[in-house]
Amino acid sequence: MKVGILDSERQMIAAVHEFGCRIAVTDRMRNYLAAKGLYLKKETQYINIPERSFIRAGWDENEEEIVQKVEDLVERALENGDSMNDIMETVGLLAKGRLQVYARDLRNPANHPFTTEEKGSSNPLVDTGEMIGSMKYEVES
Repeated sequence: MKVGILDSERQMIAAVHEFGCRIAVTDRMRNYLAAKGLYLKKETQYINIPERSFIRAGWDENEEEIVQKVEDLVERALENGDSMNDIMETVGLLAKGRLQVYARDLRNPANHPFTTEEKGSSNPLVDTGEMIGSMKYEVES
């Protein structure tokens, strides 16, 4: 089973949030940010996006509940003859939901004040909601 951002278009953005990123400042970037009202110091060579783990940390936060659910479902399956695929679908849906809630509720590290002003929200992982909404699970046969 896979749970997370499985869409290749959003994986890069998700990885930047999950692991953080150091971006070299180019003249073009410096000019763009200045036009938006953010003036970088001459000596600023990098912009650092801090790690905001929402998949690994979200799993860690919810692992006990998810594992307990698996144990309960397997026990029930042995009694009732439920299919393993049904169990995996239920667990995938639970894990996806818990990771989405964790990502939505994550507040630290906070956005830079400029970012907060630009997007109109202080929630670091929510802008349009597209990334969190694209979280999926896949049950592999």
